[in-house]
Amino acid sequence: MTSNMKYFAAIFVSICGCTTVSSFQKMPSYERAQYVCSRDGDYKRLSNDESIHEAKIDEISSVLSRGYRVHKACRTVKVEKPGTVSCTSNGVGNSINTDCKQNTNTTYENVCTETPVSIDANLERGNLEASKNMVVRAKIEKNNVYNRCYSLVEPMSAEQAFSYYKRK
Repeated sequence: MTSNMKYFAAIFVSICGCTTVSSFQKMPSYERAQYVCSRDGDYKRLSNDESIHEAKIDEISSVLSRGYRVHKACRTVKVEKPGTVSCTSNGVGNSINTDCKQNTNTTYENVCTETPVSIDANLERGNLEASKNMVVRAKIEKNNVYNRCYSLVEPMSAEQAFSYYKRK
């Protein structure tokens, strides 16, 4: 099989998400291992943990540079806006009675207030350090999970790798 066909097989699998034994057979062993291991549940969970702690690091760094946190309190408020006016007239001769009613459109909106709250810089620095440590741990653990998976899957045949992938 030419390298272009292998390349397109890998792209096809990643775009459509339809993984079959046939698609695994078209991949070299290292691509099969990468495909399987990057979709491993533990690997994905650890990647997610890493992202969460990186976001916490960004947030805490922002709080420390700003010097305060912003507490946001939101509530839903009923908003009534004037709608259409409909009138009906009834009567005979000079005695005509007209009644008009205005319809109102009711919607609900979120109204938020933001309040600056002072911080304990030492506590925030401790939280920042803890989040940095969690990112390092998650990266190490994620790499260990990936490497164990890769060393297990890479020597497998396409059929074995597919079977392993389906079980995971």
